[in-house]
Amino acid sequence: MANAGNDSATRFYVPEVHDIFPGMERELDAMLDVWPAAARDKLALLVVPDWQNRFPLVASPEFVSRVAALPGEKVLHGYTHSLGPEFWNWLLYGHDNRSEFGKLNADEAAERIAAGVKGFADNFGSKPRWFCAPRWHQSAAAAGALRSAGFEGYMLRNSLQLFSGASVGMPALCFDEGERRIRSAIARHLREFTINRLFRAGRPFRITLHPSDVTDAPAWRQVKRVMRRLTDEGWTPLSLDEAMAQLSEGDFAGQPRSVAAQ
Repeated sequence: MANAGNDSATRFYVPEVHDIFPGMERELDAMLDVWPAAARDKLALLVVPDWQNRFPLVASPEFVSRVAALPGEKVLHGYTHSLGPEFWNWLLYGHDNRSEFGKLNADEAAERIAAGVKGFADNFGSKPRWFCAPRWHQSAAAAGALRSAGFEGYMLRNSLQLFSGASVGMPALCFDEGERRIRSAIARHLREFTINRLFRAGRPFRITLHPSDVTDAPAWRQVKRVMRRLTDEGWTPLSLDEAMAQLSEGDFAGQPRSVAAQ
């Protein structure tokens, strides 16, 4: 039952599907199907042009055509989503360092962004408007490179930013904690508190799905419970642009400020 104490106008969410690349077709099917029906044309679809330097879009034209035909905003999600092997990431998460844009200087960021934009545009026929750094780890230099490359905005873990100056707080609910099962199990239990807090607050938030969520059965059951709760409590899905417009005009908007230094 919906929380009668919350204004229904504030109970909306942005649905996001992350880490889209050739080779994850089965997971993509599951991530598209799990959303409430009303959310399926509101999706932010975060595309990686050359996942791990092993799955370039250009080598899979049928996959690209399928993604291009999907409704929703296609977002550039890094270039390879990786900075290569690293001991601490292997220890904590069971894989490489996926914070591709977390520590880059201006030249490195500009080079990867240019390669990502080219890979995106060559396959989808237009340049991306939005950017989301893998893991939401984005250096200040990367933000400057995004502005120079002509992006309209970017997504951080707890906010959406436009280079026009608008900044809105909108946290992301994430189910992916890497491949270490103990870590994932602990995070999943702690996530229940976050889920309950977000729903009780009745304020806008984002929901982010990753391919690894589909293959982690307990996490996927948690995803499905969240989806049922969205429907049961009357939450409304909005696209990125719709959310920015509503939040920028409403009581939840952050004070306008330059985002180039973020």
